[in-house]
Amino acid sequence: MISGVERLFELRDRIVRALRTVEDEPSSLDDAKGRWLSKPVHAALASPPETCSAMDGYAVRASTVRGTVALRLRTTIFAGGPRAPPLGEGESDRILTGGTLPPGADAVVREEAVEADGERVVLHSPVRVGENVRTAGEDVPVGGLALPAGARLGPRQLALLRAVGAEDVRVYRRPLVRVISTGDELVSGRTPDSNGLAVAWLCRSVGAMVSRELSADRIEALREALGAAEASADLILTIGGVSVGERDLVPKALSELGAEVRVHGVPMKPGKPFLFALLGEKPMMGLPGSPSACLAAFEMFARPALLALCGAAKTVRTELALPLAEPVEGRPGRVRLHWAKLEPGGRARPLGRDAAQIRGPALADLLILIPRGAGSLPAGTEVSAWLLDDA
Repeated sequence: MISGVERLFELRDRIVRALRTVEDEPSSLDDAKGRWLSKPVHAALASPPETCSAMDGYAVRASTVRGTVALRLRTTIFAGGPRAPPLGEGESDRILTGGTLPPGADAVVREEAVEADGERVVLHSPVRVGENVRTAGEDVPVGGLALPAGARLGPRQLALLRAVGAEDVRVYRRPLVRVISTGDELVSGRTPDSNGLAVAWLCRSVGAMVSRELSADRIEALREALGAAEASADLILTIGGVSVGERDLVPKALSELGAEVRVHGVPMKPGKPFLFALLGEKPMMGLPGSPSACLAAFEMFARPALLALCGAAKTVRTELALPLAEPVEGRPGRVRLHWAKLEPGGRARPLGRDAAQIRGPALADLLILIPRGAGSLPAGTEVSAWLLDDA
């Protein structure tokens, strides 16, 4: 029998397979931050570009240092300075971190291990070849793979690409997401659109461009908003209006627009009313209106789908197995998702379970997944948890 969690993952994967990654385009490194590589990048320059010292010390021939020995001190080599001439027998150069080793030198002795008087340097211990030396290309050789397709370009990745001589790269364009928050209470201003704000920034955090609007609980207004989004967006996200109440009008509006509804209702709590449809060729997802349910459904379905649109190689959260810091109450039947805090020592402390809660998600580091067959769980029970890294 397929467990509830596996069933949810099957639904998630079906949704992801129904999407097409957006087109790619060339980009400078300065404009590529936060985007995803569509083509691998290979090194035009080696890293490091030359064999150099890994610390401040003295460049020597290892074969000449087998015990106590005095070497003539020639010069000081700075990082980026002129190349020193070949190192002869009985000679040494003072060298600073990043300085290029002179020909003939194959080791660096750290400053603290020698006696130096400005004219000579005395060493007392044998030296091994390669000691405190960074060989040219040992990190990335010329032509070597710097980053694979599907990698996201953050500050560390951009630093690597700059170091290996990459100038222009091919990245996927930023998909446009239209977020439509439904409800008269939002349009009137009686209730803040906290869900819309959260979902918009979650989309932006993975590299999408986002536009937002509010729609009243009228079929004409919702149909108009969905139709306009179909014409302009790569992904449409609605919030609210997907359950079975009198004013849950999203399914009806989609039907009138000829959409193909592929998923409506999933075996999880919170987030059960989640909906996935194709409106023409555009993917559309309906998220529940209760805050915790909205964000849980986003994590389970919308975030992986959006990452697939962006061209990400990895579309799922990092999963950990962690012990519960306190008991969790519940009944079998549906997969239960709980927001939780990651405590020192690696324990997961749940932060409430109500679908309408908003403080729990705000404080959470983790989202716990409890299988449908599990009831109440005692403290210490090991559970699966997704690590949330968008803070």
